Amino acid sequence: MELMTPAPILETPPAHLPTGNLEVHVEASPHAPTISRMGVASLGLNGLLDWVGAPLLEVSGQGWQVSRLSDWIPIWENAQLTVTLLAPYGERGLALRLEPKQNGPLQVAGNLEYLGLRRFREERLEAAFRTGHDAWTGSYVLEARSERTLLALGLQADPPPTRIDWGPQFVLEWAHGPVTLYLGLAPEADGARTTALHLRRVGWEGLLRKTLNKLALLTTNYTGPLYEVYRRHLIFSYFYAQADTLEGEPVLLTSRSPHYYVSGAYWARDALLWFFPALLKADRKRAREVLKAAFRRQARWPGEHAQYLAGPPLYPGFELDQAAAYPLALARYLEATGPNPELLHELRAPLEGVLARVAEERHPSLPLYRTFLSPTDDPVKEPYLTYDNALWAVALERLSPFWQGGEALKLEARAIRETLYRQAERNGRFAFSFEPGGAHTFSDEPAGSLLLLPRLGFCSRQDPLWQATALWILGNDNPHHYKGRFPGEGSAHFPFPSGFGLANRILSGLLRPAGDALMVLEQAPLDQGYAPESFDPETGQARTGVGFAALAGFIAYALAAGSRLNPA
Repeated sequence: MELMTPAPILETPPAHLPTGNLEVHVEASPHAPTISRMGVASLGLNGLLDWVGAPLLEVSGQGWQVSRLSDWIPIWENAQLTVTLLAPYGERGLALRLEPKQNGPLQVAGNLEYLGLRRFREERLEAAFRTGHDAWTGSYVLEARSERTLLALGLQADPPPTRIDWGPQFVLEWAHGPVTLYLGLAPEADGARTTALHLRRVGWEGLLRKTLNKLALLTTNYTGPLYEVYRRHLIFSYFYAQADTLEGEPVLLTSRSPHYYVSGAYWARDALLWFFPALLKADRKRAREVLKAAFRRQARWPGEHAQYLAGPPLYPGFELDQAAAYPLALARYLEATGPNPELLHELRAPLEGVLARVAEERHPSLPLYRTFLSPTDDPVKEPYLTYDNALWAVALERLSPFWQGGEALKLEARAIRETLYRQAERNGRFAFSFEPGGAHTFSDEPAGSLLLLPRLGFCSRQDPLWQATALWILGNDNPHHYKGRFPGEGSAHFPFPSGFGLANRILSGLLRPAGDALMVLEQAPLDQGYAPESFDPETGQARTGVGFAALAGFIAYALAAGSRLNPA
């Protein structure tokens, strides 16, 4: 019996509206100006720390219609009011703007339920709520305390409310508008009250202008298909697959969304294989920061299934593709930016640790490497995976021009490639997994697909072995190829067409499969317009893995790179 931890299947996908910045993540409603939770990432607590309410904040009114400015900033409108929710770029807080269309009172209310800590599941922290008004800054403050403050929120309003009942359950009222609320988050009350005041000093217009400028910069120079789909996925991944923690350190993570079933933790593969290439295109300076942080913090445990934000293993189990993510991400960065001896010197020791750990998995006599878990994080039938070994070979080869002693990496990559062609070829195509000279399995996993081999640079698209493999993956003999209005490939881990499969089809360079994938991204509802881990082949609705920010980055990368023929 395989001891799998498969994705929970959703009968009805949640309606959610994520927004935020690098410091704050927010879950809002697509139906009304309502916030259900807002929070931060914490290295000290190794997870995501959220204020959660029922709702946490809402603006009174009915008959709302929602839209998004730059595919990220929610705007709700009805006959009386326009409400805009802004997570200002570069700030640890929010701004909520109420602009009346007619005279009349305005009301904002909230009901805080608990402070939650998320990594995979969420736990309600035992904390007492303390509220007050700070005369020095004029901020209203809410703290969650155990033996010390865990998280604090400061609130300012411009103009001040004509009525305020402040506490975990609060009501704010104004006789007229416009009104802007400024909410600051911090580890304790002093930071929260002063952050709220700072946001008010900068003002709505300044905060909005800076944020719109950053959103525009993230998606400049895009020349691929489906620009709005690209922008939606790129921005979601930029703000939800990474964060600046409460302690001021950058982190990479699967997702900050509470709807993703293993949010709040680090996977090297999710971070460096799926999200990092999109980040590298959008923001090279930030890409360098998070690359250094991942090498410094997480590379001490290369290949572990999942890790805490602070580094150590959270869900143990060696995965070769996760280890390969480190040298390949570094190679991609250097290919994009040029040789960088200073960076290589800084990252040399962590990367040597990665190389040493993978060497422990080398076959006794062949240049092949074992894995304990597959790219869907499940136990493997045979320990040698074609995709994983090809990925490792490509990572070594692409890093070799920049690496001192790179000739040895290049020779090992060449030996792996030659051995795969001898050992992984079965009946005219590549096996998914195998024992050298022994058993093998024909299958494919969208999270680590053989369709990607030409894009990675392992082989050419004209390679008859790869063409036969791709024909099998995309055909009816594959038990996880799903027909329907929205077709695609899945796996035993998620028995539906996969969002990964959409990216794989685009990156394969095969025109008809790529065209079908673009159709799905353009027409299927998916997860509020974002690609989920899997979706129904008839309705296009998400079935597993919603709020999956790292996957959104992989989709953005595929859209940007899919029209190019060179490895990326």
